Amino acid sequence: MTSGYDQLEIIADFFNTQDRRTRYEGDPGIELLTEPSRLVEWLLQHQLITESDNAASEEELQLARELRNELRKTIVNNEYDGNVEQVKLEQLTKSFQFGLVFQENGEQLVPLHVNAAKGLAQLLIIVYELRRTKMWHRIRVCTAEDCQWVFVDRSRPGTGRWCSMKACGNRAKNKTFRHKHKNESSL
Repeated sequence: MTSGYDQLEIIADFFNTQDRRTRYEGDPGIELLTEPSRLVEWLLQHQLITESDNAASEEELQLARELRNELRKTIVNNEYDGNVEQVKLEQLTKSFQFGLVFQENGEQLVPLHVNAAKGLAQLLIIVYELRRTKMWHRIRVCTAEDCQWVFVDRSRPGTGRWCSMKACGNRAKNKTFRHKHKNESSL
């Protein structure tokens, strides 16, 4: 079983399959899940499906995008996507079925699907576990408006604001510094 931080990294990477970083004025971002085969590649890369579950339909691709967008709204510091509409997220999650497997070392939820739907259900199990173990608050959205990259906050207090202090954090602090000194000099 992977650690909570490893699971958070998988979820962050799922959110970042829609790269919202602004490269120029009006940049719509980059969608990485452009076709069903790209979804399969991503699920295989993160070991959420096996080689035998290597198919995805257009409907599963659409479901993955919708699930990504609705789950992104549940990120604690996400001011960009609006409030989570619980009804929509609950409707999406009802598309999945799970079983409970009893083992010597405990119980485990398992998806009762094949192909891409199995991988998406596996993602939901990860989200459930992260929320149950109170790790979900460690998934954050960079507060730089031109970034919005989803990252895992490994700081001790768990209140990180930027995906990178070297890039986004430094730009924000410099902007604040310039603004403060501009106001002081105009007095």
